[in-house]
Amino acid sequence: MIMKYRDKPAKIAGYEAMLKRLAPNHPKRTMISDALYNHVAGIGGEERVDDALSYFEPDYPFLIIQDLQLPNRAQIDTLIITEDCVIILEIKNLGGQLRLRSNPSALDQTALNGQRRFFRSPVIQAETAKIKMESILKSFNCPLPVETAVVMAYSSQFIENVPPGATVWSADEVLIQLNRRNIHTRLLTPAQMEQLAQSLLSFDLEYQLFPLSTKYGIPLSDIEKGVFCPRCQLRKMERTGRRWECKFCNLYSKDAHLEAVDHWFMLCKSTINTNECKNFLGLTDLDAAKRVLKRKGLIEVGGRRNRTYHQ
Repeated sequence: MIMKYRDKPAKIAGYEAMLKRLAPNHPKRTMISDALYNHVAGIGGEERVDDALSYFEPDYPFLIIQDLQLPNRAQIDTLIITEDCVIILEIKNLGGQLRLRSNPSALDQTALNGQRRFFRSPVIQAETAKIKMESILKSFNCPLPVETAVVMAYSSQFIENVPPGATVWSADEVLIQLNRRNIHTRLLTPAQMEQLAQSLLSFDLEYQLFPLSTKYGIPLSDIEKGVFCPRCQLRKMERTGRRWECKFCNLYSKDAHLEAVDHWFMLCKSTINTNECKNFLGLTDLDAAKRVLKRKGLIEVGGRRNRTYHQ
């Protein structure tokens, strides 16, 4: 049973929006670009593992949580809860030659074109997540041990120099490896398993990826304002009456600002007021900003003078 599904598109949209609104020479641009690359690359691998697990029908109860974000900065691609253990799957989708390095630990990727990139070691990521999960389970007085496996999206993706004791699978063998498991000691009942899953999800609900400016320490003044043209994506639009006009491709739109409001919540703050909306969209008056926010269907909090809007 899957207790939580992934929501990767929102993350990708956030990073794409940040790149669109950062200057080409911004010092954090490479970091944001790498994060976007990792998320896009990860989607394919995670979908392959998700597809494999859709056929997982063991004779014992289990629960799956996808993309679990914990408050101690632990991110788990896939978590499987059974009666006798918790299994963490760290999923990677990277091509080329892959080699684990030590001192310090890293994953060294050499692409087919010869370009080298360095990533966090997936083995270290999995082990770190294990330590943090063990700490959380201990706080719950939960007796389940934690197991980990690094899962490569394709069997052609081979990691060299895997340290002894580390488990690395391909997505093709996830189902086989899990079906080989035998439950010897039942430490939790199905009801207790569900209670554990709900407790973990209560942490996950508190985690917020957005706004990215806070996550990456980017001043709001560095984020470009305005409404971008949804057709050409090259120029910012101008407000003419109650519609937006792109002087570059001659597109007219009544709702091009909706994406910009979404950008605000993904990049800047979790709330917005009429003055912030006016300045960010480039509107001429507060009444226009108020109409935009009301038509967006946002939650209104506070009185007339200090009213803010939330998603």
